Amino acid sequence: MLINTHQPRKFYSVYLAVALLLMPLPLLAQNLVIISDNASHYQTSYKTLITNQLSQDPSIQLRNIPTSSLSTETLTKDSPDILINLDNKAIKKLVELNIQTTTFHALTTLSHAKKNIPCLPSCRELRPNHFFFVLDQPPARQLNLIQRLSPLFKNIGVIVTHQSKDQLTHLKKIAADKKLTINEHLSNSKNVHSQIDRVSQSSDIILAIADTDIYNATSLSQILLTSYRYGTPIIGFSKGFIRAGAIAGTVSSLEQLAKHLTETIFALEDAKKPLANSIVYPKYFSVISNRNVAKSLNLHFPNDKALQAQLISNEFDK
Repeated sequence: MLINTHQPRKFYSVYLAVALLLMPLPLLAQNLVIISDNASHYQTSYKTLITNQLSQDPSIQLRNIPTSSLSTETLTKDSPDILINLDNKAIKKLVELNIQTTTFHALTTLSHAKKNIPCLPSCRELRPNHFFFVLDQPPARQLNLIQRLSPLFKNIGVIVTHQSKDQLTHLKKIAADKKLTINEHLSNSKNVHSQIDRVSQSSDIILAIADTDIYNATSLSQILLTSYRYGTPIIGFSKGFIRAGAIAGTVSSLEQLAKHLTETIFALEDAKKPLANSIVYPKYFSVISNRNVAKSLNLHFPNDKALQAQLISNEFDK
């Protein structure tokens, strides 16, 4: 009887081919450049976090470039797969250099990014290689938080400038689906005080947009005092804002932001076609509330952990 010694080898070859097909694709973007201002403690802390996380993959090569050294030569050296920009001041320069490398901008806001790229929030045709991991929380998450603070909050006041007014389109659509009304007020840095007076009188609650032409160190205390005088709570967009007198807000820490960015990079299958949208909202977040403000306004709602769990559940269900 003849034994076919080639048969086991044939089956092994087929098995190996199938196994290779089922294996997860390796990270294609292996050569990464991080751009930052070394004088910024904020950027340096974030850079340390993403460097530590990305370094877990030995196939990834990281290179750092200070903002002051930006040039076509420094950015294209070693043909990087992805540029990671942490400096707001570098956005304009990177756009002007017109380098076609996929660029992830982090630690920025939609309002600030729009100053340099007016086509935002949808720039996939004009700036297909620029993506912004913004600090702004997604509108649906903010509106969900408002509904959980009180079902009586139906009329939501929003102050915007010409720089941030485009954010209203998406916000209004989501609000309409939730049977909420957006009470919009167009302002500028010169008439913020009069606008906050109007919006406080005509709204159940105010949703603060991350626009520093409105909410900044100079105007914040007056805005909070005015809204408090009318008994109108404000949803803040940062931990400091909430501690200063906003009633609550969803915020993302540097650790949460870094985790989201690195997970996105690890999941990439093609660095040249990375993401569907120009704007990427934070995936991970925490709820922070100011219980002293809530008590003074006689508002009662679940604790921060419970609110966070409710919001996460809502997003997961979708």
